[in-house]
Amino acid sequence: MKIAIWTKSPPKVAAIEEAIKKCIYFENKNIEIIPLKVESNISDMPLSIEENMLWAKNRAENSKNEVSADFYIGMEWWTSKIGEKAYLFWVVYILDNNWKWHYGFSNMMEVPEQFEKRLYENWEELWPVLTEVTWVAWASKKTWAFGHWSDDMLVRKDQFMFAFLSAIPPFYNKYYN
Repeated sequence: MKIAIWTKSPPKVAAIEEAIKKCIYFENKNIEIIPLKVESNISDMPLSIEENMLWAKNRAENSKNEVSADFYIGMEWWTSKIGEKAYLFWVVYILDNNWKWHYGFSNMMEVPEQFEKRLYENWEELWPVLTEVTWVAWASKKTWAFGHWSDDMLVRKDQFMFAFLSAIPPFYNKYYN
């Protein structure tokens, strides 16, 4: 079985590899992951759930235009204002070779106020702000915001894994058919 993923980022690919290992639907299957670099065709800084979902969807669909596979995965993280606060979350969009698709989401974590102001008032990107505030070079590549804001109880890789594992059941579980 071939699974194309929109990114060549080692942490994101590793997260999907780990999710596949935990996925009961892929037990005893030979899985080939095909990392790709494709565009989202929208803003580099999605600031709503809808934009984030479209970002992931476009990446998966653009991957389908590049290679032949059984599944195509687009995934993205960002923040969204819900009511008076902003929340950080991950979204995974899985598309199969018949154009059937499903979304999955990680848990959401409240964005600390000092970050929210810089994101939504100054229109700064999160990773440089995170690096500046934490004094950790490339803070986003390590435990990322979830890790910094939860004292490493929640980490980036787990969020991608949870979102993937939330998106895959509708392809296999009897209650969706």
